[in-house]
Amino acid sequence: MNSSRLIAFESFHSAILNNNRELFVYLPPSYDSDPDARYPVLYMHDGQHVFHKDRKGESWDVHLTVDRLVAEGRMREIIVVAVAHVEDARIAEYMHASPDGRDVFGMTNQGELYELFLLREVKPFIDREYRTLPDKEHTALMGSSAGGLVSYNIGFRHPDTFGMIGALCPFFVSVDPATMEERWLSRVYTEKQDLKIWMDVGDSEGYTVMEKHVRHVADTLIRAGFQPGVDLMFHVAIGSGHSQRDWAARVHAPLLYFFGGIGKPVRAELHGPAVIGLEGPRRALNPVVHYDSGFMVTDLNAHYVADDPGIVEASADGKLLPKRTGSTKITYNGSAVTVCHELAVVPHVPATVPVEMYVKVPEGTPPADKLYAGIELPLLREGWYGGTFEVPRDVSFVFRISRGLGRHEVDARGREVPYRTFTADGRQVLHYEVEDWIDTASERLSG
Repeated sequence: MNSSRLIAFESFHSAILNNNRELFVYLPPSYDSDPDARYPVLYMHDGQHVFHKDRKGESWDVHLTVDRLVAEGRMREIIVVAVAHVEDARIAEYMHASPDGRDVFGMTNQGELYELFLLREVKPFIDREYRTLPDKEHTALMGSSAGGLVSYNIGFRHPDTFGMIGALCPFFVSVDPATMEERWLSRVYTEKQDLKIWMDVGDSEGYTVMEKHVRHVADTLIRAGFQPGVDLMFHVAIGSGHSQRDWAARVHAPLLYFFGGIGKPVRAELHGPAVIGLEGPRRALNPVVHYDSGFMVTDLNAHYVADDPGIVEASADGKLLPKRTGSTKITYNGSAVTVCHELAVVPHVPATVPVEMYVKVPEGTPPADKLYAGIELPLLREGWYGGTFEVPRDVSFVFRISRGLGRHEVDARGREVPYRTFTADGRQVLHYEVEDWIDTASERLSG
């Protein structure tokens, strides 16, 4: 029985960007046995984590997911091209010209050049070397975080080349945690294009990527003419943070949408706030519909019924309109699925809540002015980081404490530790202790 295989190009040169990077190619099981067959192609950013893991990140294991879905008959065979990033150039290459005309994070934006690199160097090479279906209907582009953002930008700038766009947790906005100042990093496109779009966001990403920003872009797409459930699939992933682990857990959904069949809905979950205010942040329901294929999506064209519509109503896209104080039940009526949610309306819900967080680090921790624990923590005194922070109410965080990329916490034996989590649903004081760091543990163990 034939099996899929991976091919690695260790030093793929770009004359446009004047650098080299790794390129990984997944070939499906029938590629060598059926010389007349041609295949759709999925191009992915941050390619070193598409099929592999390393000290700086886990793996999406896309090859395993594609193998499984193909074996189950749920999607057609495809070629996957994983384009690695160049570490020092990643953010610059994934950022197009920003709306305010300024470069991002002290780097010269190179998104337009990276775009040309894909269009003029990578795709022609793949189409020349492999039996592809090169037209837009069979060509997808996908990435996460800044890779999700660059996929979105390239898709709208070149819908004649990439007909399918996967933007997982797209990094549309940079939020300053100290001031909550928001800076949009991308133009938001208002023109309808001939694209199929998968766009999602985790509900536990903290400040990194916030649901309200991704939802704003999805709403703009709908106003432009995209139809939820047809050429736009939007999903708010419950309990999901901002890591390869999270994206690996749901990459099957865009794969099914682009290259297979999503199946039939079999059940739904209705998520949302337990309490909203007549005054305070506007909130929305999140009806997650699950299909018999394993596909899942947030229904943005839903039908809701409130037991007492004089207390609250919900629009088709889930946005809640409180009218007076009281409690009621809202019922979501979907295709073959019905589910209810209890909701109370009170006079006022504050926009933020105070969170105290303190982290103790082990002796020998390399000097650092700050740690990252969902929230950026300043150094208090030797061995201690933390402070008091005003955090947007009901924002959730899933994280491992780190001193930066590739320098996250591990246990005393150098093993990975579970992700930590908290939700800012009220005043709280959090205490954490780090046992060791992956980089210092690796150095000690290897020495």
